[in-house]
Amino acid sequence: MIGKYKHHVILLVLFIFSFCILVSAVAAKSDSSIPKNKIVALVYDDSGSMWEQSGNVPIDNWKYANYALQSFVALLEKQDQLRVVSMSTPTVPEPIELDERLRQHEIDQIRAWTGKKSTPLESLHTAINELKKAADHNKNSEYWLIVLTDGIFNELNHLDQKLTTQQIVENKKALFTSLRELKEKMDQNSASFHSELIPIESYLSTEELEIMADFKRQWTESSEGNVLVSNGEQDIIQRINEVAALMTNRDPSEQDRFDLHPVWDGKQLVLESPFPLRRITLIEQSAEENASFKEFYMNNQRIEQGMEGPYKVITPEDPANLHPPIQGTFTHFKNVNGNGVIERGTYKIVFDKPLTEEQQKSIRILAEPAIDFRVDPKKNNDDGKLTDDPSVFFAGSKMRLEATLLKSESNDEEIDLRDIDVKGLFEVEADINGVKLPLSYDSKVNKFIGDFTLPQKQEIPIKVKVSIKGFYQKVKESSLQINPTRKLSLVANNDTWRTPLDKLNDAEPFVITPMVNGEEMSSEELKKVFKQLKINTLSDIKIEIEQKGNQILIYPKSLSPIFRTSVGDVPIHVTLPGPYPNEIAEEMFTLHIEDISHVKKYGKDAVKALIWLVLLVYIFGIIIKPRFDKNRISLEYKQSRKRERLRDARGMTESFHTNWFNRWLIPYLAEKKSIGDLTFKADRKKDRVLLVKESQDPTLIVRHEKLEGRSKKADILIYHNDEIQIERSNDHSVYIFKSH
Repeated sequence: MIGKYKHHVILLVLFIFSFCILVSAVAAKSDSSIPKNKIVALVYDDSGSMWEQSGNVPIDNWKYANYALQSFVALLEKQDQLRVVSMSTPTVPEPIELDERLRQHEIDQIRAWTGKKSTPLESLHTAINELKKAADHNKNSEYWLIVLTDGIFNELNHLDQKLTTQQIVENKKALFTSLRELKEKMDQNSASFHSELIPIESYLSTEELEIMADFKRQWTESSEGNVLVSNGEQDIIQRINEVAALMTNRDPSEQDRFDLHPVWDGKQLVLESPFPLRRITLIEQSAEENASFKEFYMNNQRIEQGMEGPYKVITPEDPANLHPPIQGTFTHFKNVNGNGVIERGTYKIVFDKPLTEEQQKSIRILAEPAIDFRVDPKKNNDDGKLTDDPSVFFAGSKMRLEATLLKSESNDEEIDLRDIDVKGLFEVEADINGVKLPLSYDSKVNKFIGDFTLPQKQEIPIKVKVSIKGFYQKVKESSLQINPTRKLSLVANNDTWRTPLDKLNDAEPFVITPMVNGEEMSSEELKKVFKQLKINTLSDIKIEIEQKGNQILIYPKSLSPIFRTSVGDVPIHVTLPGPYPNEIAEEMFTLHIEDISHVKKYGKDAVKALIWLVLLVYIFGIIIKPRFDKNRISLEYKQSRKRERLRDARGMTESFHTNWFNRWLIPYLAEKKSIGDLTFKADRKKDRVLLVKESQDPTLIVRHEKLEGRSKKADILIYHNDEIQIERSNDHSVYIFKSH
């Protein structure tokens, strides 16, 4: 029988305590400071309904609640503060001493409590006021309001005919207004606050369940608290694994994924953890003699005074003897040196003597992780670097969210995860403005990261959940302020800008000053975006730009020739994007270019055009000028005084080389060459030449025919192998044209 009930009650106690010391695993402020202690106000129901149900039938709720409170005291740490408001004395917040030397005495005193009265609402007001007062003097603490009850508060009971509906409404309003004010005060102090309602609904009637349902709803709405319903033994059994997990900040659904790998070696218990711990608690639930602890080792280093306890708890004596008594011991192991963290590694707990198999089975090991994490939103800059400067967080900005695992007893000391199977153990997810964002581990920076874009809102909620499967689970909620999009504008330093057309290239610049929300943009910021500056105009004008300090200098330039340049009013459209999303400045400006006389406007360019025309005509003449292909053509000739000896005369060859000046610098005129008594000029086709008419006479024989009347009429084309004969009284010549 002992084995049946001891697990149920102990684990109910752990369930209560889990939501007190580890409720930060459900929600935590974004403040990186770690609370020094816990301040708990617990409303304890010792009313008559905890002892017996309707018809004076005895029940055990009072006994299990008393045992739960004893265990709760045993599990708190000495720096914590506990005030218990029992419903039998609803105006008295009873302080419970948690000093190691006095704690067992306090537990024994609780066991002797035998209150048996009603369920006054005043007890809850007393607890709320106690936390309000504590919040004024303990800024860096965590606060818990815990209410353990099995019935309806007297002042809210619709079944009590002495109460009017108006009275119940007013009582309810006063309570939840006070609870809401407590929550708001904690939020203003940036303190961690958690409210837990634990109704035992096993023996409530249908009408009472309806009243309790409304109470639970308003509890949650006013304090954002949790409601943990206990419906009897079966419900307790369902919560056994959840309790054990919550005591170590573990995810209840993953509790079998991770443990401290306990190994029994004679009279030693060896544990191992890849993560740092705050405290290890051994809960022994045995009817046998309790085990006696001797030493505690952390990574082979003995920790002096590292054990606290054991604290013995037992159910109070039951007059009805419904169930056998339940007993247990709580022993804590911690590192009293340095920052109090039990560094990751191997731990050894040494007993006075080897434990029996039954004793080993009766021991539960609870490990409280020394783990916290920091959430850092950062902006991705265009250069690939990150910045955490909130002044540059604008809608549309590309952002990166980083979650860094820390030791929970320090602010900034990171836990190196590079040698741990992160992918197999961790699940890290962010909820940003209602959108899920998985964070993946980056071993280079030892952080969990994910990228997102800031929406068009002033503020967005961020919730980050870090879960180590079967070991740790925590959610941090915060918000991210999004800066409103800045208003960019462009202001001209000159009311009017004008200059004559012929002075345009030497004119002073048109100066524009970019403005941000009515203030001048800095030169550094302008430098970042200057390359993106765009100036458009439909007019015929050239624009040059320059940055000088925090100003934009615009230099209008004329086109060439100058008369192509637009005159009169010249509108220009200037666009300057900002360095942050959705920022752009656009403005239209008007430049005035004064027209000049026609002589100034066209004269110089007309002279230039005429010179260019002459030059082009000359160059054209040089190009099309007919020239001899001196490497391809030649002229063979013979001379003799007598005709009959002409065939036997020695032949000579003359090339068509000419003067370089005439060949290359004289345009249009065909190149000429005089050979003997004949003069030739080049043809456009390179395989022939022309016999000029000036060197012709009637007696000249060309291609075996005398020219006679055709002489001096026109130039004659001479082709390859054509002969030209000259016959005079004492001179006979023959010329043969060769083209290769």
